[in-house]
Amino acid sequence: MLEFIILYVNNDAFDSSILELPESSRVISINNSDEALSIATDQPIKLIILAEHLSKGMSGNELCDKLAVNALTASIPILFLSNNFTSQSCENISKILPTNVSNKELQKQIFYMYTRCKQEYELLHDKNLVLSIVNKIHSPIFIITGKNISFANQYFLDFFNISALEDFSKKYPNVQDVFEYEGKESSFFSWIKQILGFKEDHKVIIKNFNQERMHVKIRGELLKHSDEYLIITQDITAEESHTKDLEHSFNTDPLTMLPNRLQLIKDLKNHNELALAILDIDSFKVINDFYGHIIGDFVIKEVALRISRYISHENLCFYRLHSDSFAILNKEHIEKEYFEIIIISIIQIIAKSPFIYKEKDKEKEIEIFTNLTAGLVFENESVLAHANLALREDKSTHQDYIVYHPDMKQEIAFKNNMEWVQKIKTAIAHDKIVPYFQPIINNSTQEIEKYECLVRLIDEEDKVISPYFFLEIAKHSKLYESITKIMIKKSFQTFTNSDLEFSINLSIEDIVDYNLFGYIKSMLSIYPLADQVCFELLETERIEDYRVISDFVTEVRALGCKVSIDDFGSGYSNFSHLLNLNFDYLKIDASLIKGIHEDKNKQTIVKTIVTFAKELGIKTIAEFVESKEIYDHVTQMGIDFSQGYYFSVPVESIK
Repeated sequence: MLEFIILYVNNDAFDSSILELPESSRVISINNSDEALSIATDQPIKLIILAEHLSKGMSGNELCDKLAVNALTASIPILFLSNNFTSQSCENISKILPTNVSNKELQKQIFYMYTRCKQEYELLHDKNLVLSIVNKIHSPIFIITGKNISFANQYFLDFFNISALEDFSKKYPNVQDVFEYEGKESSFFSWIKQILGFKEDHKVIIKNFNQERMHVKIRGELLKHSDEYLIITQDITAEESHTKDLEHSFNTDPLTMLPNRLQLIKDLKNHNELALAILDIDSFKVINDFYGHIIGDFVIKEVALRISRYISHENLCFYRLHSDSFAILNKEHIEKEYFEIIIISIIQIIAKSPFIYKEKDKEKEIEIFTNLTAGLVFENESVLAHANLALREDKSTHQDYIVYHPDMKQEIAFKNNMEWVQKIKTAIAHDKIVPYFQPIINNSTQEIEKYECLVRLIDEEDKVISPYFFLEIAKHSKLYESITKIMIKKSFQTFTNSDLEFSINLSIEDIVDYNLFGYIKSMLSIYPLADQVCFELLETERIEDYRVISDFVTEVRALGCKVSIDDFGSGYSNFSHLLNLNFDYLKIDASLIKGIHEDKNKQTIVKTIVTFAKELGIKTIAEFVESKEIYDHVTQMGIDFSQGYYFSVPVESIK
């Protein structure tokens, strides 16, 4: 609380009975100017009332001059009592009053000084409070004035290992050198001005004298009535590191630690002249079934190791795609004959000698012979698809490798595609596109809480056909939209008299089709099930314009529906989806759930996904729960829901 102390220096003692003083104020009355100077120096005097003529010591003018040159007293306001004041040296005098000033006028001036002092006190208190808060923020905050940093909080000082801001310019004479940012060729101050125009935070790296780096989001604001920039940052070093680790996990095969399919797709986009080979282990399913998954994994790792040892050229990249499939990519121009020689050599290296598996605690050794088959492609269009096409023909003709050529696609695929187009058209015409329903279990209650609606085609022989065989063909033959609308309508009809939640899968084609969104709105007007339906987004990684997903999610949620992301962690999913989109559910891909109770690498990835999802308030669903062991494990890991054959296959109707 403010203590307002008045030093009254006059021949006559101060009579407090004739004046009403402000609260929390007191008066020290004295007639000796020397003692007055001493008191003003030692005590927190807020106001001095000083008479010009004093009977003891210095005159009022002389005392005023002494007060003005003393650093401890120079800022104390003075009410000077004089009838004929002429001195120009007493610059610290706030008001000159006549010697016989009235009590009313003197009281008025005291209250005025008190009010001003109180405002300054409160302002200082607020400033100290703000500084206290700013200094506790765990991110650098600073002000740039001219070419210098004029203010910095404690976090800034600690990072740069300085005790006071004055030391900063000694260690860092050029403030621009502590920042790494895009557009470094422009001046730092030009860049600061550009930041003012950004609507979103800008990511920058700050580095100190020890080359320690801090990743921050940074915003700048030009302070009003000054040429100063307030720079506010958010330390995201831990977040960036975590994101980098997760992205590495998603881009890396956990068994072989090779780059995975997602990384291959990224690399294919960044290079023009390519040579790609996809290699499969022959009869790998037989090895897995005969020896078991442990030895199967051993073979996968040993094949990867042999090929890795052989590949040494910096332009050759080696990937594991899935199961027993690998890829070798040459990023630069290479002669076809030379690349073929490399692939032939790899095939021979794998076939030359067996893989020796030694069982633990046993002297017995198992010899496993295997071979590779390869499909090669030398082009930029549909590289993966064409390499796989060459590989399939390779397997059918029992050759070691085949190079893709355009006629191959016609021979293998055309007839099959035409047959399926006719089957799909017939099924649509005869109302044979139907939803099947697979229950999703709440892991806490072990009760069915929702269903996933899965499309099926009933053929002319009443066989139930999986979408694996016809959905992609439907997309290319302009029949897919009809299938999606049928699924939406029939799913809504099924759950009209149910309180259970249900999910409907939507692909890229659905998301970019605004007409379909209109159809969803019309169905919701007929079947008011917005609080029950969840739209499950598939293959979101294939959308180049990320705003398409964002807009769709926003519009669907505005209708009251929920949104889920499917197959997360499959090697395709982008981690930034979780950060930038408001999903309700995250479905962890089957490849991570299958065998999770026996695979520590999968456990690590899934645990990370679950932890991060919980932090964002997203519910998690484990698919492909096919056994009690898997169910027990995913439940222990804190996954909210489970789906899989352990509970039920997809069925024709809900309970």
